[in-house]
Amino acid sequence: MGKSLRKALKTNPKLWGGRFRKKTDPQFERFSSSLKWDARLLPYDLKIDAAHVRALGRCGVLSGKETKKLLAAIDALERRRQSGSLKLDGRAEDVHSAIQMELEKLVGELAYKIHTGRSRNDLVSQSARLYCKEHARTLFSLLVQVQKEIAAKARGCVRVFVPGMTHLQNAQVVSQAHIFLAYVEMLERVKARIQGAMPFFDVCVLGSGALAGAAFPLNQKRMAKELGLSAIAGNSYDAAGDRDFVLNFLSCLLFLGIQLSRIAEDWMLRQLNGVSLIEVDQAFCTGSSMMPQKRNADFVELLRGAAGIFAGNFFGLVTTLKGLPTSYNRDLQWDKKYLFDSVEVGEEILRMTARVVRTLKINKARARMLLADESLYATDLADYLAKKGEPFKKAHDQVGEIVRFAEENGKPISKIGLDILRTFAPKIDGDVYGLFDPEHSVRMKKTQGSTHPHEVERQIKRWERNLNHASISL
Repeated sequence: MGKSLRKALKTNPKLWGGRFRKKTDPQFERFSSSLKWDARLLPYDLKIDAAHVRALGRCGVLSGKETKKLLAAIDALERRRQSGSLKLDGRAEDVHSAIQMELEKLVGELAYKIHTGRSRNDLVSQSARLYCKEHARTLFSLLVQVQKEIAAKARGCVRVFVPGMTHLQNAQVVSQAHIFLAYVEMLERVKARIQGAMPFFDVCVLGSGALAGAAFPLNQKRMAKELGLSAIAGNSYDAAGDRDFVLNFLSCLLFLGIQLSRIAEDWMLRQLNGVSLIEVDQAFCTGSSMMPQKRNADFVELLRGAAGIFAGNFFGLVTTLKGLPTSYNRDLQWDKKYLFDSVEVGEEILRMTARVVRTLKINKARARMLLADESLYATDLADYLAKKGEPFKKAHDQVGEIVRFAEENGKPISKIGLDILRTFAPKIDGDVYGLFDPEHSVRMKKTQGSTHPHEVERQIKRWERNLNHASISL
């Protein structure tokens, strides 16, 4: 290698430095550097480097000795990464350049050969796919753990009856366990979305180069197998600019945020003064700097608010992608900021949510007090009349009149005399007074997935069985 070229490489160590002799503007260099984000891709880049080196060895670009030397250097970097002793040069513009600089320290000019037959375009796409695939598995496992905690909490609440709500108003009696199991169902749909996104990550794009493919006979099937991938990109031009896999993952996290936000809102409503059905452990609460009496369930509010982070990151990438021409564009560098932020927030709040659920307490005495509202049994009364032969529409009207009479007279329905009840609904008999009981109310339900205690028990057993064997494929 000539002295002038050696000097150029030393003064401008960038992977693209040969065309340039003028230094990059320092402010632009700091602004354009992605190392602060994509350093997270270090373990995946090292795996890809090893697979690429083996591929270059198989097609004759590297000799056997060179292949072994480079693989040993990559392995040394990986060991240092695992021990925490690998410190990347902050001057590097991205993690790929930082690794190149570290390899140069270990093997000298031989490190320059590793870039043969590839571009940062296919490299960054591949490392991001491996990141998504691994963290999708992590999120899936964390979701399973949260579901297990919720199912365990449900098991202790099968016969704790509470007012179920629609339109934020008391509606019918349900088991608190039934509500908990609704959360398990909601999170199961998040898992299904993550599972559906996995094929987007499971693609080998190595060999796509910058956009047109590689001029070397790289064994893409072999590289895919070494990286645990089952598909090969069908079009190099598309692969260079494809970020659908990131968008898909962000949509999964947005859906997670929405579901967790709805659950958190439930918990906040159940803590209102006069309701106070749910108590969040003090370890996840904070106080007020002015009001000594306050105990605020701050984690639950932060959980609810996190939906904004997931939505912002999803729509941030949507806005970036909208209108981009095909193939690679530097705009795509921003995808890492959105991706890593959503993934890291998602994993952290799921770990915390599992602990919050585990320590959550249900105020059973308060639940019994709230069941004093006998309008909760109005639907049961209409069903009772329908079973006696009254058309349901007519029964509905009759019960509506009874509820209005009870409200206007400040009297529970169960305390209204039979003779008065019959003026509204002639088919009512003396057995009607047995309806105003929460246990009886839930036992009247006959359908699969209902709040009947036996059905709730069946649901719990099903979830316990399924969650013990839950796994994500690919």
